[in-house]
Amino acid sequence: MKTSTDVDVVVDILTAAFLEDDPVVDWLIPPGTPERERYFRGFLRAWVTFMLDHEGTAIVTADHTGVIVWEPSPSERKTPVPPEDEEAFLADIAASTGPAEKRCLHLIELLDTHYPRDLPPHGHIALAAVRPEAQGDGARAALTDELVRLSLTLGLGGYCEASSERSAMLWERLGMKRIGDDPIPLPESEVGLIPMFIPPPGAQG
Repeated sequence: MKTSTDVDVVVDILTAAFLEDDPVVDWLIPPGTPERERYFRGFLRAWVTFMLDHEGTAIVTADHTGVIVWEPSPSERKTPVPPEDEEAFLADIAASTGPAEKRCLHLIELLDTHYPRDLPPHGHIALAAVRPEAQGDGARAALTDELVRLSLTLGLGGYCEASSERSAMLWERLGMKRIGDDPIPLPESEVGLIPMFIPPPGAQG
């Protein structure tokens, strides 16, 4: 495992993992959309670049089959994100997502407005994925071990938004619990993001 600032590598792994088998991505850029992969990559590139430029970290397996991108929670940031950087981020999404612009921007807005502000110290696990062909080859276990190591080293819990029931069950195996009354709903669909949390090491609950 190693940290990486190679956005191309990170986007490649995330695209391979999510583009063909994820309900949130299907809502974001429906199958059959011309140049669908191009627009999804544009969205990921904008988002990952923004996080890495603002205290985020990408951790990639040695064989480039798995990745975690996490960032400090709002209360854990050393420096607040300047408004002009937020505006540039949204403009980057708008410029790179073509017909998916509206939904891509709306997803980012939903993640922000529904972010729980009363959790114990934690990191936001924004993106985590393993290439489909590597899911039985230890990459997921390596990423899980790294998350546990980070949690113990930094003394932080973890928050994420699972994009499917299958993903939520995987996080539950790691010790995360669902929080909130309902999934975060995506407009004009039956799809929702499932908020999940694991407390800092030694904390109760």
